Amino acid sequence: MSHQLGRVVSQLLLRHFGEIVQKVGNDLFTCGSKSIAMIMRSTELPRSQVIESLRTLLKFDLATFEAEVTVEYKLNPENVLLLIRYPRYLLQMKSKYGSEAEMIVEELLQQASCTATVLLVTIMKKYKDDKEKNLNMVNLKDTFISLATAGYIQQAPVAELKDGSEIPTLVPVATIVPDLDARELLQAMSSNLADCKDNTYWKVNYERFHLDFRDDVMIKAITRRIDDNAGELMRLMLEQMYLTSSAWAVESSPVPASELREGVKRMTDRPLLTQHIDQYLRVLEENGASFVRRSGDAGGGQFVVRSARAAEQLLEALLDHTVTERLGSKAARIFRLIRSKKYIEEEDIQKNAMLPNKECKELTYKLLEEHFISVQPMKKTTYAGGTVKAIYLYHVKLFDHLIGFVVKYAINNI
Repeated sequence: MSHQLGRVVSQLLLRHFGEIVQKVGNDLFTCGSKSIAMIMRSTELPRSQVIESLRTLLKFDLATFEAEVTVEYKLNPENVLLLIRYPRYLLQMKSKYGSEAEMIVEELLQQASCTATVLLVTIMKKYKDDKEKNLNMVNLKDTFISLATAGYIQQAPVAELKDGSEIPTLVPVATIVPDLDARELLQAMSSNLADCKDNTYWKVNYERFHLDFRDDVMIKAITRRIDDNAGELMRLMLEQMYLTSSAWAVESSPVPASELREGVKRMTDRPLLTQHIDQYLRVLEENGASFVRRSGDAGGGQFVVRSARAAEQLLEALLDHTVTERLGSKAARIFRLIRSKKYIEEEDIQKNAMLPNKECKELTYKLLEEHFISVQPMKKTTYAGGTVKAIYLYHVKLFDHLIGFVVKYAINNI
């Protein structure tokens, strides 16, 4: 897995930043944290190129550094993988906010971080002769403010020097929606941007996009499983969740059914959902793939959104489909059995899978060979004579499979 991940990271760095940054990134990925001198020795690159490569990696949040006696740098492979999602971020912006938002996010992704003034003026200058875009500074400024308000862009961390240290540390700051003046922005177009007094830098907030992606997957899953009205109810429950719970909470705070009824009443295009909301809540609870559970009956009931369980269910469905496609329905039956039992011996698999022993054993070994399941050897003491017997427990490592899917998807799309 580490080898495959290294291939993906290397190719992404090459595509986006060139051979020199790729070489430094490969060295950090292979060896972990290293100082500039150590990177120079292993890559045989001059100091200036190593420093410039590290500056690029740090600028795009692809590496971090530890402010010790000797500064050491470490690659962040998870952030490198986010480079694959850039087109998805732009599509999300265009579909939700229009082409101006797409241009703002695209420019910010290219520059990593930028002041609002430089960003907006750069975009206006770049597309000033494009009649199809038909840009104007007022609309562009309003779109920037909308994105900052919605959390898709945020203020970048600021560098601070601690007492007695010459090495800066990056300190996150709370995002304050800027008060931009369109006239000042227009004046900046005809002046030198180097003289700009705006010193607040902005960056893309990837986490906000990922929340959108997660919500879209959950809503689409419920829509396919039940119908469009159930999908809209799921959307409403997610919106209510954000008001009272952390966005990435394992489970949301309980949402009263009365609040959901009020929210549905405001949906003028969903008369059937308005009329039968209690029935839809019951169906969502009983047949919604455990995305939602009831929490108490006070006030008509309260409901909890189970985000972590939803992600687990979706991953399980993906794995079941993959096993069925590659090894057939009988192998998928064995796979589901092992997953449901957490840990299970081979003899118990044969007893519960309702398959001939020979076929069951062959399919189990195929699952093991394809790395869909893992085996854990254990020692078991028998009562007769106190002898120790070795047993083998089969189990499924869901998280490892998730990482595997991400890496394989990345390899296929580079």
